[in-house]
Amino acid sequence: MSFSRSTLLLLASLACALPLSSLGCSQVAPLVGSEQLRDAGVVDVTGAEVGQVSFARDIRPILERLPTDPAGPGCKKCHYSSEASHIGLDLGGLDLSSLGTLRQGGGTSGSKIVIPGNPAESAIIQKLRGTYAFGTRMPKSGPPFLSEAEIELISTWIAQGAKGADSE
Repeated sequence: MSFSRSTLLLLASLACALPLSSLGCSQVAPLVGSEQLRDAGVVDVTGAEVGQVSFARDIRPILERLPTDPAGPGCKKCHYSSEASHIGLDLGGLDLSSLGTLRQGGGTSGSKIVIPGNPAESAIIQKLRGTYAFGTRMPKSGPPFLSEAEIELISTWIAQGAKGADSE
């Protein structure tokens, strides 16, 4: 069975717009082409353009993981005030419970925690890689640490402008 390009674009648009658990933009974009979806103004359920990393869809789930999460460690245990032990928030001043508080940074990073368009200079990337001038590599509970693919995903989000609403 073959579909016309316009039919594929329509199907891809629907897959990106609907919160389907088994099908989404990342699965259908290769069928049509990310550039064509982007040119058509297709966005996914988070409002992110196709081909763009979304804070809510892609980054937030990594940050919200606990050290014992089967998917790997995250930041929640130490940097969310909702947790019983939030030493990273208490000592470092870095609150990751929303994008707005992340952007404020911590005691040593301040607003340099995320520098839109410049992941290499963003303190969060340096902390995740263990190259930041202060403190230890994050998450402090590691190893294991975030995977290189996860760090690259966060780097791509920053390189794309670190977009997202402060409430995310």
